[in-house]
Parts: sequence; C-alpha cells; structure tokens
Amino acid sequence: MAKKTRNESRRILLALTENIPLAPLWNALTKHLEGSPAVVVAVFVTDERWQRAASLPFTREFSKVSGSAADFTQQRAEQLHKEHFEEAQERVRELAADSELQLVFELLPESDAERIRELVEAGHDVVIAPAFIAERPIYAELTRVECHVLLVDTED
Repeated sequence: MAKKTRNESRRILLALTENIPLAPLWNALTKHLEGSPAVVVAVFVTDERWQRAASLPFTREFSKVSGSAADFTQQRAEQLHKEHFEEAQERVRELAADSELQLVFELLPESDAERIRELVEAGHDVVIAPAFIAERPIYAELTRVECHVLLVDTED
C-alpha cells in the first residue's frame, strides 16, 4: 500500500461491539493518528448469537438490579441491539466531532464476510478492534488482506 501524503486523509477502520467500552478503542485511535486528519469508518459488528439465543424457548434475561427473570425473546434481543447501536453511534459521532475527524458509521453483521472483506480491502491504514475479536470468525476476514490490525485490550 502506498504511503499517505501529508495532505491526504488517513482511513481508520474502528470495529465496535455492543458489550465493549468505547474509551480504550478511541484512545488507541487518537494515539495512532497523532493529530493527523482522518476518515474513521466505525463499524458496529453485530453478534448474531443474541438472536440465536433469543430463539431458544428456555432463554431467560435476568435484571442486574432486581434479579428478576423474564423470557428473552426475539423482540427483546432486537430492542437491546437497537439501543446499543444507537448509543454507540451517538457516542462515536460526538468523539469524532470533538476530534474534528470525518466519520462513516455502519452496521455490520459478523456473518457478512463479503462486506468485511470490502471494508478491509478499501485501503485503511489500520483496523482497530477489541482484543477478544481475535477469537471470533470476523478475525479471519480481517487478516486475509495485508492490513495492520491493532487489537486493544478493553477489559478493566
């Protein structure tokens, strides 16, 4: 891949998930950029295991506050997914605006290997993702192309 010129924006692919804190990923992104202009392509990678779990008749959801249990349904899985997606999208937009970075935000099912390949092959400087993603099927797609993958430990 050709080296970016000083006036050419860098492209960073930022992989987000519903259960990973954004702060460590964003810190890695800003450290990598060192103030350079960039286009951040943030992809919210959906974990389709939630939908599969919700389709099972015995799956239950337990409240962290009260400890009460309720059926975990497809509708509830979709509601939680939508909430997580919207929260992540809003927070990344705020961070990008504060950092004066261009942002593209996309929802990406983990099973969409073709789209993952397209994103990685689009000429990104680096892919920044939570470290646990190395254990998921998406990692194989991320590493098929010559692209630097920066895995970030997001555990407290």
